[in-house]
Amino acid sequence: MLTAVFIINIISFLINLFYVKSFLHLFQLKDYNNKRYLNYFRIKHWFIYLLGIVLFVCEVVLHCTHYLDLWFVVVCKTILLIFNFAICNNLIISNKTPIKYTGKIKRIFALCGLSLALCACFKFGAELIFLVMPILPIFTNTINIYDKLLNRRFIKKAQNRLKEINPKIIAITGSNGKTSIKNILLQMLEGKFCYATPKSYNTPLGISLFINNQLSNDCKYLILEYGARKRGDVKKLCKTFGADYGICSLVAPQHLESFKTINNIYLTKKELSNFLGSKLCIFNLDNTYTKKMHLLKTGKKLGVSIKSYADFYATNIKVTNFTTSFNLVINNTTYTATTKLLGRHNVTNILLATALALHIGVNIKDLLNIISNLQPTPHRLEYIKGNLNILDDSYNCSIASAEESLWVLAQTENKKMVCTPGIIEGGKHEYEINFKLGELCAESDYVVIVGEHNKKAISNGLKNKNFNSKNLFLAPTLEDAKKHFGILKENDTLLLLNDLPDDYN
Repeated sequence: MLTAVFIINIISFLINLFYVKSFLHLFQLKDYNNKRYLNYFRIKHWFIYLLGIVLFVCEVVLHCTHYLDLWFVVVCKTILLIFNFAICNNLIISNKTPIKYTGKIKRIFALCGLSLALCACFKFGAELIFLVMPILPIFTNTINIYDKLLNRRFIKKAQNRLKEINPKIIAITGSNGKTSIKNILLQMLEGKFCYATPKSYNTPLGISLFINNQLSNDCKYLILEYGARKRGDVKKLCKTFGADYGICSLVAPQHLESFKTINNIYLTKKELSNFLGSKLCIFNLDNTYTKKMHLLKTGKKLGVSIKSYADFYATNIKVTNFTTSFNLVINNTTYTATTKLLGRHNVTNILLATALALHIGVNIKDLLNIISNLQPTPHRLEYIKGNLNILDDSYNCSIASAEESLWVLAQTENKKMVCTPGIIEGGKHEYEINFKLGELCAESDYVVIVGEHNKKAISNGLKNKNFNSKNLFLAPTLEDAKKHFGILKENDTLLLLNDLPDDYN
């Protein structure tokens, strides 16, 4: 019988060793954030873990009272082994973003393997493995002092490099629009030795990676995105890399899963304005929260708007033939502008970048020419021409940006289809947010909902607006969703709205 116990412990060890990669992949996708990682298991597998804990407690109690029968131990271990396998085999991770075998991941993997082997040596080895496996990546990452020291040195190296080069730091923060504004501004400041982080690098390590490996010695202006998941993140980035100019795009109910309240998001984004003090910060006055920041800001400040008078504002915004035109008003002088960037929100982004570019010294005539030739950021309402007109807004979105994307869709001719998995990380407001998204999508001719996560909320929102249920399609994956695109004919328009991370279904 003891042999059976040992065999089950070994089987449990081998199963978990095989699936360690999946747990670490999930941990990596959650940015090594303990709370976000554990929240996945709380939502997906809490009931199985509760049953497993009850079984283990029963074993321990019987063992302490000397009533424990080896057959009962074998049965409990076997049940837990089945539970363990079910959880491991049902981790929802696609291969869209493969695991990156960094030094950190390799070190955590080695520590996990050693920990599992140690657990397997005990009588209750299979039970211990079942209980500790989900938290093992967190535990091994916490005790991994080497990586913490390595990261600290890497960030310090970036700070020293910035001191040597001494560029003016342009910091951009906001719930949406950071990358788009960065790319617009980079094109506007071409020729002024301006550089910017690639893609959406907006964390201390991501920014440090660019500074240490790619930043040129002739840099005069450096554009950085300051992202955040919790209070204090923007302040930390400001203290780490500094800020000479600031842009605050907007505050929206994004990442509520970690922020909890929109007021926390507001206070976090406001950390940039606070840090700048008397230095220039530019605000979007059409957003309630950034408008409040503007009112409270002491020192240099500028405001932009597409709805009312401001330091820089736009009127007569139109989207025709997938081109946006508007009147740009500066100091009571009106300029006509056109751009390939679609939507009112992109006009706001252009205004924010224009305000800073003019302040730095770019000529208005040059700016108008640059605006007409701006290239869209991939997957941020990017227009793709084919047999169908595709609006690719699949990178990420909030309800505010989704509303703007759907406004652009409404300006197009012929039939219109929205394909969306909904909006995630809405915390306790997620159903409400996706219900509203469903209501907004009801103006389209067809809607395809991808995955299960937000299906109910979006469907109910559509139903509330009396959307024709015959034109609503449900698809488990994007590949299944593509089968419904055939309904559309040439010159019809398809909006791809948001994309789910690999750990959602």
